[in-house]
Amino acid sequence: MNATVGGVERDELAPVMSADGSGLPYELWRGLDVTSLETLISELEIPPRSPALHGLWKRLITSHVAPQSGASADTKFTALRLEALYRSGLGQEAASELSKLSAADDPNLSALAARNALASGNSNQACEITQKAAGLKSQMPKQLKAQAILMAGYCAVLAKDTAGAGLAAEIAREEGLEQSLALDALDAISIGTKIQPVPTQKISLIDYRLSESAGGLPHKSVLDHGEPALLVALANDPATPANLGMPASEAAARLNALSAETLAAIYRANAKSESADALLSASASSQLDRRVSLFKAAESEQTPQKKTRLIRAFLDDAKAHGMTLTALQMVAATTAQINPQPELSWFAETACEIGLASGQTDVTRRWVALDPSLAHWLALADIADATKSGRDADLTALENLAVRGRFSSDALHRLATVLDALNYNVPIPLWDAASRTPQPSGGYLPPTGVLSSLQDAAKKKEFGRTVLLVMKTIGPNEADGAHMIALGDSIRALKRAGLESEARRLGVEALIESWPRMATN
Repeated sequence: MNATVGGVERDELAPVMSADGSGLPYELWRGLDVTSLETLISELEIPPRSPALHGLWKRLITSHVAPQSGASADTKFTALRLEALYRSGLGQEAASELSKLSAADDPNLSALAARNALASGNSNQACEITQKAAGLKSQMPKQLKAQAILMAGYCAVLAKDTAGAGLAAEIAREEGLEQSLALDALDAISIGTKIQPVPTQKISLIDYRLSESAGGLPHKSVLDHGEPALLVALANDPATPANLGMPASEAAARLNALSAETLAAIYRANAKSESADALLSASASSQLDRRVSLFKAAESEQTPQKKTRLIRAFLDDAKAHGMTLTALQMVAATTAQINPQPELSWFAETACEIGLASGQTDVTRRWVALDPSLAHWLALADIADATKSGRDADLTALENLAVRGRFSSDALHRLATVLDALNYNVPIPLWDAASRTPQPSGGYLPPTGVLSSLQDAAKKKEFGRTVLLVMKTIGPNEADGAHMIALGDSIRALKRAGLESEARRLGVEALIESWPRMATN
């Protein structure tokens, strides 16, 4: 039974908002203690691949609202939050938090601080922290203790103490650490040989740094298997070889570990000087160089016709390399500067897509006004807009496309799922068209019990628990990779928990890739 206040059910009351600027409620973690929160986070693929969920996730873990518990639990929560920030590639945010804490006497915080210093490219500081905390290892949990031992081995390598490197490997094994690249590297360094690794599992930051000292890893292995924190560290480290740093930046962006804004800044700093004509004729020195230079040239170009061609060429190249949403967001500011005009009508649909991907529905509306045949994009803009009522929306353009067979079977069912979850009156022609095709059975579906837990959390407006369970429900891919049931339940849960804007963004993400395009675009 729900608790009541003056005869009103607690679940019906508006939440008391936190004063930390996160825009989240004070009882953010209602329904979770630190132990259950730790268990739930350990089961997640982070950072989430969905931009909508990534935004929510970042707000959760940077919020200073802690579960209601005692002092010891608060310390554990701090360590848990720092670990989550690190795993998400948010090293700067973790460093900011660590600067406010006294980690010297806390073994967990010391280990996390040392690792974060290494991620920031400050090996000397990492070793200073490791040395000061040497006597605290016995108080650490097993996983952190293993990391601290490997860090001590790395510091021995930096000091050219090969015996110390071998000793660290022995101690790590005695503590039960499974064989890893880091241990292979320590063994190789201790006997003066090089490793011949064939990585098939995730490569951590300490794996990479130790392997670097033992002969190095193939760049392809690093890019294919590097954990988010490693990829971000490589992207931010000026000492990273150029032929690894830029690809690592893009790999981190694909994982949502690097924001579109940050990748854009890296592109600007590394773009080579190429004329727009040369870039558009694909004569740049390499594929990556051309992509980077196309972005910079699109920002700099003043002529609308050439500017739009550069934007489109950049997007085509980026999409071919799995960076669709990131690339669309990167060119949003540049696109917003362009005034729609008849001679640019060929670009209108691309501009609609950019506006939706970046949350700038006004951009989409301006370009739809230029070309009425793009009215179906206006419907998608209305779905994205939390100020629009879904019950009486004009979905005529979608009905017409459905009747004409412009939606694939999968896209049609996905559209009906999103509209229904957002409480739209789904037009009968859409339902009829969907019913004539088999419902897709593919996509990620979470383990048994997750969906019922999600519904329970949303009903009780347990914000943090709802967001984490939605992340678990959507799974390791973007929203369009989720099973129809998982997608619908996730959108309903976010909406019921009061996260209307995020529910709509998730719906748009699930639809935008398969949205019908004009044949001339």
